[in-house]
Amino acid sequence: MTIQSHPVYPHLFSPIKLAGKSLRNRIVHASMTTRFASDSRVSDRLVTYSANRAKGGAAMVISEPLSSIPGQRSTHKVCAFNDDDFDGLKRWADAVESEDCRMLGQLQHPGRASHDRGHMSQAIGVSSLPDDLSWTVPRVLSMDEIKWMNDCFADSARRLKQAGWSGVELSAGHGHLFHQFLSPWSNRREDEYGGNLENRTRQLRDLIHAVRAACGGDFIIGLKLPGDDGVPGGIDLDEAERITGRIAQDGLVDFFCFVQGAHGASLALHLPDTHGPRAPYLPMIKRLRSATSGIPVIAIGLLTDPNEAEEVIANETAELVGLGRALVTDPAWPKKAQEAREADIRYCVSCNNCWGVITTGHSIQCDNNPRLAEPDEVDWKPKRVDQAKKVVIVGAGIAGLEAGWVAATRGHHVTIFGASSEVGGKTRLHAALPGGENLSSIYDFQFLMAQRANVKFELGVTASADDILSLQPDEIVLATGADMMWPNCLPADYKNDEIFLDLRAIVPHFLGRSKEQSGTLVLYDHDQTVGTYDAVLLLSDFFERTFIVTPREEIAHEESIVARQGIFQRLYERRIQIVPMSDLLADSKFDEGRVMYKNVITGDVAEITDVALLTYSTPRIPRIDLLEPLKQKGLSPHLIGDCLTPRYVMEATHEGYQIGNVL
Repeated sequence: MTIQSHPVYPHLFSPIKLAGKSLRNRIVHASMTTRFASDSRVSDRLVTYSANRAKGGAAMVISEPLSSIPGQRSTHKVCAFNDDDFDGLKRWADAVESEDCRMLGQLQHPGRASHDRGHMSQAIGVSSLPDDLSWTVPRVLSMDEIKWMNDCFADSARRLKQAGWSGVELSAGHGHLFHQFLSPWSNRREDEYGGNLENRTRQLRDLIHAVRAACGGDFIIGLKLPGDDGVPGGIDLDEAERITGRIAQDGLVDFFCFVQGAHGASLALHLPDTHGPRAPYLPMIKRLRSATSGIPVIAIGLLTDPNEAEEVIANETAELVGLGRALVTDPAWPKKAQEAREADIRYCVSCNNCWGVITTGHSIQCDNNPRLAEPDEVDWKPKRVDQAKKVVIVGAGIAGLEAGWVAATRGHHVTIFGASSEVGGKTRLHAALPGGENLSSIYDFQFLMAQRANVKFELGVTASADDILSLQPDEIVLATGADMMWPNCLPADYKNDEIFLDLRAIVPHFLGRSKEQSGTLVLYDHDQTVGTYDAVLLLSDFFERTFIVTPREEIAHEESIVARQGIFQRLYERRIQIVPMSDLLADSKFDEGRVMYKNVITGDVAEITDVALLTYSTPRIPRIDLLEPLKQKGLSPHLIGDCLTPRYVMEATHEGYQIGNVL
């Protein structure tokens, strides 16, 4: 598919050549693990996923990491080191290349790195040092094994070329094996692969030579390198510049891509979220580009908007733009941008829930893309119905909005009741918190689509059963959300006291206020999700001290490791005090600003004084007051989102989408 250039983004949609191969624009789908492979083989869904990104307008797709040497086999990674699934490799490449899009395979090895608990028995490494997350101590590779390993990677690259792939990306970032060779902190070898810069880059330079020898000059070889791994004594910008210059000197790679973070305390740096600056890698990339000897650079790192991408190319920060999470969310991002349909893009919210899903052993999912890897995913439009119905949806949060716009676009006559004067529900509240800004793109898109489909909105109305019945609906959808439950550890007679409000009720009172600090804030945390901690960040500005008390052994228990790292960093930087394994005591002197808590194991009691605000974040109870009155009228409402059972953004958008398609 060829898309005509649009004058708004002339640089982004200009062609470029790598290793003699033409790219129709500067947009690259960065490598993203999907876990769509089936028993180490190429699956139909994996092919569809990559082909959809090509159909959506990307000029190059880089696969998820492939198993590239014997012993690396994993059921969720496609095997490239033998011919067992050569036909699958060919089918995968053909599906992408047939869309005028270059297909590259990512070659890497995690080495000692593991996100899973427990020590790996078969881990290999550069030196006898533990992985910073799993504490696995690897078996150290011998020099002969290193040479054998490089030969295996080169043979996998040769196999990919035979199967019709345009190239490979060698991933030497994120604390994985090749990165471990490069880093003066992780490489403690005393042979020809350790010590000075020449030796530490030897393994990677030898690998590049081997791949080039096996695949020829018309095969793209890209290289992902650490720009700043965040490890003391590791690879900082100065060292990254030296490494880049030494590898560029050989002139054998076709592009560089620079990343941050390692497999340890800095892991979260490789998936930047919106708690930091937009596009945080760009200053690093711009500096390191000067060391590439003119070899093109792919810029990545929290790039979600077409204007950002255009600026990257226009100001010569890089020659290409890598979009990972953004193209997971909307494969037609390039197509829509080039057609000046930016409002139609479903934008990545940069929450990293996609990463969290795959690291728990499941196939990738997206908060804002309920049609991920479906055959008609690209620029999808709901199919029209033969007979229109009257549909009433109660709840204008993201579950109700998703159901509404999909059902209305299919041809139904849809009315949405919303208790608030604005759409978005509790997601709108989270979007007003630190780091939550991008969540607004979920309901902004849904609301726009609903308006286009002529959905009727009744906002600022707490709908009754009579309000619903007056519209004579054929179908009713309840998306009324859920309420935080009263903590059992607090006195029951305070339950309806306006002094003791839950966190979601308290936050609006502080939005837009001046930040005058006094007293102590205490949060009782029985929720453990990121929204709770984003709210604490906001509230902590108004108090001299902040305590989080939780009955669990740690906070952020429900979040993935990259999210937890960011949460802990932000809370500790604010000097917020975390009190684990503790419950509040009902006989605290609340009216005197004294809150007592006890350890749930030992029963030891301690006190927090000068408490100006006590609030809580707890499990939620579905809000289903309308269910029985409607059932008594002989109706069978559909329940979606939190009013079905309280969960997360992902389930809300997916269930709204599903019900909108079956009504």
